[in-house]
Amino acid sequence: MPYVNSGDIKEVILVDSHSTDKTAEIIRSFPVTLLYEEGGEAYAKSIVRHLYSTYHALDQGWQKATGDLIMFLDSDAFLGGKFFPYITKLFEDDDKLGIIGGWAKPGASNKMAIAMGQLWQFHGRRLSALQQGSQNRFEKFYQYVVWFGNKRILTSGPCYIVRRKCLELVNGHDIRADVGLCLKINEAGWKSCWWVEAPIYHMPPENISVLWNQRYSWGLNGAFMPRGGWRHTLSLPLRIGGSFVMGGFLATRFRNGRLFLILPISEFGHLSGYIGGTIARARGKT
Repeated sequence: MPYVNSGDIKEVILVDSHSTDKTAEIIRSFPVTLLYEEGGEAYAKSIVRHLYSTYHALDQGWQKATGDLIMFLDSDAFLGGKFFPYITKLFEDDDKLGIIGGWAKPGASNKMAIAMGQLWQFHGRRLSALQQGSQNRFEKFYQYVVWFGNKRILTSGPCYIVRRKCLELVNGHDIRADVGLCLKINEAGWKSCWWVEAPIYHMPPENISVLWNQRYSWGLNGAFMPRGGWRHTLSLPLRIGGSFVMGGFLATRFRNGRLFLILPISEFGHLSGYIGGTIARARGKT
């Protein structure tokens, strides 16, 4: 709301995707356009309904917006100070920049959030080095494993900003979600980048159980996305093996034993979901 009051954000559109709390009631107290997701019932029997529904709702929202830059912000994320006008200047300085992902920081201070924040900090530094053209072999291997064999650095996350003309060009999101949107924009000849130091705060999983469920869901979704070829397949076991090595390294570096658990659990959860989704896909489920 401070950015609305300052004029940096011209309009806020909230798409209520079948919420069961008081979202619709609370939002009426703010200068926000409230929409209700339309057509979500078409996905009622889908095992990845939340994925279809979420990005269907996001597309419904931006198509009602009028700005040249569209920001997508998850419901569990929020902006800090000095987000504007810096973000708009990045677009002004490069007219071929189509999408910017904001690298998030933890929005809580419990033990789990601290550990996740240390992990995000490590990833952010690797991304920053890669964007600056690092030829370090470790950085290149990191890119291969973390981005499932993709040679591009694709943006995603709880907050990303896109040129409206790019959204119109690629017809918004598809089953590949936010990462897929970035890939389509890249393939259309536009650039993408991360703002690693962005003042964006995201609520991490509350505990190991929630983390497992989250990564299982991501893996399930991944099984229904277009196949990434042998590079993608090879990256999966590398992520599992690397999670133990990297978990031990980060646990030692940050003196936080939770990191040794978080990485392997994240990757096993993702792989379990991917296997479950692959079996469901083979059986003709969607």
